Amino acid sequence: MDDASHSQPRRDTRSAGGSAWRLAALSLIVLALAAVLFGAAWAIGGDDAVSDNWVGMTVVLGLFVGVTEAFVALVMALYAGLRREPWGTLWFPLTTFPAVVTVIVLLEAFVFE
Repeated sequence: MDDASHSQPRRDTRSAGGSAWRLAALSLIVLALAAVLFGAAWAIGGDDAVSDNWVGMTVVLGLFVGVTEAFVALVMALYAGLRREPWGTLWFPLTTFPAVVTVIVLLEAFVFE
């Protein structure tokens, strides 16, 4: 009878929705760190500071890892949705990948022509 009614639902910390949420947050952190590295190098040294060196490779690696993590979080959130997990956990990972792709496409189209 102890588990019959609570004001807050129990959350399984190992659920697919929770893991997708953490992975989506991690992908945004990786992308933000790559953007800070790129912006700082660009501000200090210009175009030569970010092309064909360790800074450029690190930013490309961060971009690849961040986008891949966001996609995996999207797939995990879709799986969790099929398992009927609550929407409150799934909205963030479901929107992270489309938002990241949109930002990258807009930056490529208008900033880095």
